[in-house]
Amino acid sequence: MPPLTFPRLRWAGIGTMVLALSACGDQRADDTDFSLADNGWMAALGNGSAGLPPLPDAEPMMVADQSAPQAPYRAPLVEQLPATEPIAYAQPQGASDYAWIDRADMFAQTLGDAPPDYGFAYDNGVTPWAWQSSDDYVRYAEPIDGGYRYYYYEPGAASPWLVSDPWYSYGYRDDRLVAVYDRGGRALPWREARARDAYAARYHARARDMRRVARARERQRIEARQWAAQRAAIRRDRERWREARQTQTAWARYRDNRAETRARRHWAAERQVRERAAVRFANWQRENFRGDAPRFYAEQRRERQMVARRAQAQRQRQQRAQAERRVERARHDRMRDRQQMQQRRAQAEQRAEASRRRAEQRQAQAQRADRQQQDRQRARQLAGQREGRATQQGRRTAQQRQVQQRKVQQRQAVEQRQQRAVRQAAARQRATRQREAEARRVQRQQRAQARRSAQQQAAARTAREQAQQARAKREQATVRADRQEARARQNAQRQQQAQQREARQQQRQQAQQREARQQQRRQAQQRQARQQQRQQAQQREARQQQRRQAQQRQARQQQRQQAQQRRPDASIRVAQGGGKPGRPRGERD
Repeated sequence: MPPLTFPRLRWAGIGTMVLALSACGDQRADDTDFSLADNGWMAALGNGSAGLPPLPDAEPMMVADQSAPQAPYRAPLVEQLPATEPIAYAQPQGASDYAWIDRADMFAQTLGDAPPDYGFAYDNGVTPWAWQSSDDYVRYAEPIDGGYRYYYYEPGAASPWLVSDPWYSYGYRDDRLVAVYDRGGRALPWREARARDAYAARYHARARDMRRVARARERQRIEARQWAAQRAAIRRDRERWREARQTQTAWARYRDNRAETRARRHWAAERQVRERAAVRFANWQRENFRGDAPRFYAEQRRERQMVARRAQAQRQRQQRAQAERRVERARHDRMRDRQQMQQRRAQAEQRAEASRRRAEQRQAQAQRADRQQQDRQRARQLAGQREGRATQQGRRTAQQRQVQQRKVQQRQAVEQRQQRAVRQAAARQRATRQREAEARRVQRQQRAQARRSAQQQAAARTAREQAQQARAKREQATVRADRQEARARQNAQRQQQAQQREARQQQRQQAQQREARQQQRRQAQQRQARQQQRQQAQQREARQQQRRQAQQRQARQQQRQQAQQRRPDASIRVAQGGGKPGRPRGERD
């Protein structure tokens, strides 16, 4: 099928679009204005690229037996796709109408010339190619007459955010058409965009079905020679978008306002990996695809695993440091508790000593009070005796008996008080001995606990020393591994530099070959020009020869005409003179 040019594509579907528009009518009043501010996209850019997981493991490429690559089966054009239900339209607002094509352009620039990650069988022999980013953005590409058709999907989405063919690009959001761009990257006005909603609906339906099939079917390996043959076409589409972004001032202004630096930083690591994959494929192609197919992203996965191991080792070191800090805090807490216990024991001893002193003071005061009372009683007894002697002898006798009784009672009271004081002193002594025994028991427990704590601390110190020795050994092993890794990186850098030098040498050779081919073309053009000049000279000579021959024929024809004119004159003269025609009269005579 010959490539379908833009005028043919435009006029081929005019009838379908007119019918669709006449059936749907002008639905502008029913459409919903839609803000194209992509907050999720900008939030993802704000997270940076440090947390991006490794790239999905791409299927290794294959090399077919035939020397020439087989041309891929082409997908049907948009006019040949089955008609679907009309798609709703959300009119863009402000400068956001370039959000969809701008994001697709950033993703395409990130992928660059990297080979596809895998392919999958779709319909009628068509095998789309797939690229999948580390954060699960996906692009599919299928060949059509005139180039390639691309489908762009967000992470986890079943519907595309953009579908692009060689002539138009269609932006979608929530299963609605939000923007249409022409081949030059211009966002079409509302009415022009609505004129293409029938094609947009067909692309949207095919994109959803393609996404479903890609998830369900087995991934296929990409044929290396086929990718080498089609790589330039995909690069031209990418360059076409770059030129369109430079010429469309509204698009360039939107890119500047949306901070292209953040988008580049978000995919910077993946872009470097993709560039290395493109270089490795080019080197493999120069070797005529000899040897095993390179695993383009295995090194990047190993680097991510090494970074993960280092992060885990760092976390383990932090955990060990935290454990050591906890042990140190526990030791400080035990020392503080021991000091507090000693302080409480000293305070208890001080309180016991104060209590003993107060008891002794109370006992001394009681004894002094008893002596004073005895002295008062003796003084009263003496006074009573003197008074009794002065009054009555009998009363004196009674008083003496009473005095004796009182003395007995007083002695008994004194003895009782002394007994009480002795009992109280004994009780106080017993309490003091009990407190002292309790204090000694507490001291013995504290000393035993201190011995156990010292033993535990010694064991902990031994464990820490063993852990430090093991950690030192691990750190030495880590240092050796880091040194080996550094040497490996240096070797890889030297290999990469050698590959770059080889690539530059190859580029210079290619440039020399191109210059030689150009020189050959110039020489061929000069030879062709000289040949054309000779042919033109021969043609001019032939035309001059033809003109001379024509002039000669014309002269002969004139001579014949003159000869024919002379013949009738001669016949007249013969008839008049009786001689032979053409002879003078004198000769006849």
